[in-house]
Amino acid sequence: MKKRYLACLIASTLTHTAWADDDNLERLQVWGTKVTSSSVYVDESAIASKQADHLSDLLREIPGVDVGGTHSLNQRINVRGLDDTDLEILIDGASQNNSMFHHMGNLNINPDILESVDIQVGSNSVVHSGLGGAMEFRTKSARDLLDGQNAFGGRVLLGYNSNNNEYLSFTGYGQLTDSLDFIAYGTTQNRNNFKDGEGIKVLGSDGTISNLMAKLGWDINEQQRLALKYDSYRNHGDYTARPDMGVRTNSAIGGGDVPLYDTHYDRDTISAHYELDFGAALNLRADLYQNTSDLWRDYEGDQTSGTSKNSGLTLIANSALTSVSLTHQFTYGVKWLKIDNDSETVATDGITLGHEQADDLGVFVEDAIDFGNGLIVTPGVRFNHYSKSSATIPEQQSWDNWQTALAAQYALTEDITLHASTTELFKGPQPGEIFSNEQAGKILNPELAPETGRNSEAGIRYNGANVLGADEIRLGFTAFQTQIDDYIEAVDYPLDDCTGRNCMEWDQNIGKVKIHGYEASAFYALNEFSTLVTYASSDSKVHDDGATGGEPLDREVGDSATVTFKYFVTSQDLELRWQWQKTFAEGEKAGYQLHNITAVWEPAVFNYNLNVTLGVENLFDTLYVSHASRTGVTNHPVFGLLQLDDYEPGRNIKLSVAYKF
Repeated sequence: MKKRYLACLIASTLTHTAWADDDNLERLQVWGTKVTSSSVYVDESAIASKQADHLSDLLREIPGVDVGGTHSLNQRINVRGLDDTDLEILIDGASQNNSMFHHMGNLNINPDILESVDIQVGSNSVVHSGLGGAMEFRTKSARDLLDGQNAFGGRVLLGYNSNNNEYLSFTGYGQLTDSLDFIAYGTTQNRNNFKDGEGIKVLGSDGTISNLMAKLGWDINEQQRLALKYDSYRNHGDYTARPDMGVRTNSAIGGGDVPLYDTHYDRDTISAHYELDFGAALNLRADLYQNTSDLWRDYEGDQTSGTSKNSGLTLIANSALTSVSLTHQFTYGVKWLKIDNDSETVATDGITLGHEQADDLGVFVEDAIDFGNGLIVTPGVRFNHYSKSSATIPEQQSWDNWQTALAAQYALTEDITLHASTTELFKGPQPGEIFSNEQAGKILNPELAPETGRNSEAGIRYNGANVLGADEIRLGFTAFQTQIDDYIEAVDYPLDDCTGRNCMEWDQNIGKVKIHGYEASAFYALNEFSTLVTYASSDSKVHDDGATGGEPLDREVGDSATVTFKYFVTSQDLELRWQWQKTFAEGEKAGYQLHNITAVWEPAVFNYNLNVTLGVENLFDTLYVSHASRTGVTNHPVFGLLQLDDYEPGRNIKLSVAYKF
C-alpha cells in the first residue's frame, strides 16, 4: 500500500509551507528526519547533517520552537514560551503527555529513529488539543527504507562527540513476504559529563541511554495495512537531584559537592496501527496504544518510584467531496486518552502511596471548503470531555466543552497567499507530579475551572521562481495572539496555616496568560547554494486575578534569529553548512549568539549509502543558557539564594559514520 500523509497534515496546509530543496533530497537520502512546521520547513538533508542526538539539534532551527535543558533527563520542548505540558505531543499516535517531576522533563524521545516530525506552532485546528500547539513524531518503518530492489537492508551508525557522548546504533529491516515487513532498531549512548563554555565540567550528567524498537507491518490488501510496534527507552545514571539546574546550583545546594543519586527513567510503548486507503472517499489511520513512563530514584535514603500510564486511541480520517462549484475536504476523528498515575515513597517514617486517574476525550470535524477561486475556508468544531480523580480526591471532577475554529487562506496571486485562523482552546487540569507524589497531597478545589482561551493568527506567504536571479525565493510571515483564561497552578491550600514544602496543595485558577508575537522566514536558492533566515518574537504576561501588571512566562524565549548557509560541492558529493543563531536579551535573561559548522560527505562511489558527518557546535565556545532552560536567581525556602542557570555545552566536535546496506 502506498504511503499516505495523515489527515491532520492535510488539514494543516492552511498554515503549512513546504520549503524543500528537491535536488538535495535526492542526493542525501541515507538517513534523516523530515521536519515540517506551520512556521517554516527544514528539508530532510538539513536535519541529517545536524547529527540529531538530542531534541535541541532537531528543533531549534524552527522559529517559535526551542528545547530547554542540557541533561538527558530534561528535554523540554518549548513553543512560544509554553512547555510540553501545554502541548499535544505524540509518537506514532501515542500521547507522551505526563508530569514526572518539575526538575525533569517529561519526554523520552530518540531523534535518530524518527522518520518525520510535524509541528503545529500555535493551536490552529480542532484536530489538535494543545494550548500552544502540537508535535507529531513518526518513527521509521521498513517501507520507508526499502529501495524496491532489495528485500532486506540495514544501517550501522557510529558517533563521537568530543564534549558529550559516544553512540552506536544498528537497524535491520526487510520484506519477509509479499505482505509482511519488519524493522528492528537498537542504540546505546554513553553520555559523559560535558564542559560548558567556561570550561567547568557539569557533574551529574554521566549516564547511559538505550532504545530498542521492533515493528512488524502487514499489508492486508491494497487498501489496508496493520502494524504492531514495541518501543523500549532506558535512561540510567547517577544523576543530580535537580537535573534542570546547572552544576553551580547543585554544588551550592550540596555545600560544595555535587551529590549524585541512582536514577532510572524508562518508557515502554506497545501499539497497533491501522491504515485504510479508499482514495479520496476515505483515508483513515487509527493508533491504539499503551505508553508507560517509569521513574525510580534513591534519594537521601528514601526510594521514590512512580508510573505514568497513557492508554488511548488516536483515529483521524479524511474524505473529499466535490460538487459543481465546491470541493470539501473533511477531516474528522476521535482522540481518547486515559491516564493512570501511581507513585510510592518508601521512607524511614513509612510508605506514602499516591494514585490519580484522568480521562480525556475529544471528537472533532472540520471541513476545508475550496471555492475554486483561490479561497479556502475551514470551519471546525470539537467536543471535549475531561474527568479527573485521585486517591485523596476520590470524587470525580469532570468538565464538558465545545471548541470552534475558523481558518481561511486566499491566493491573492499565483505567488502570494494570505492566511488567517482563530481557534478556541481547552485543557483540563494537569495530573500531579510523580516524584513529588502530588497525588497523595492534593485537596479538591470545587471551584476549579478548566483552562480555555483563544489563539488567533494572520500572515502572508510568497513563493517565487526565477526572481532576483534566484532559482527560488520563499517568504513567510505570521503574527499571532494567544490568550489562556483560568490558567491553573498548584498552590498552597489556602484554608490552613501551612505554607511551603510538605504542605497540602490544591489546583487553582490564577488568572490569564497573554502571548503575542510573530514568526518570519526567508528562503533563497541558486544552483548549489541556499540560505534560510528565520526570526521569531514572542512576549507574554501572566495576569494574576485582580492584578493590573503581569510577569512573563518563566520559559519565555523572546526574540531570536537564525541564518543558515548551505552549499553543495557536486564534484565531491559534499554538503557544507554554516549556521548562526542569535537570541536577544529578554528581561534578566542574557542574550547570546552561536556559530555551528557542518560538512556531510555522501560519495557516489558508495551509491550514496555511506554518510560521514563532521561538525563543530558552539564554534567559539560561548558560555550561554537557553531561554527555554532554567535561568536567573531564586530565593529557595531551604537553600537560600541560588543561581539557577543551566549552562549549555561549550565547543563540541561531532563526528559520525553511517553505512546503509
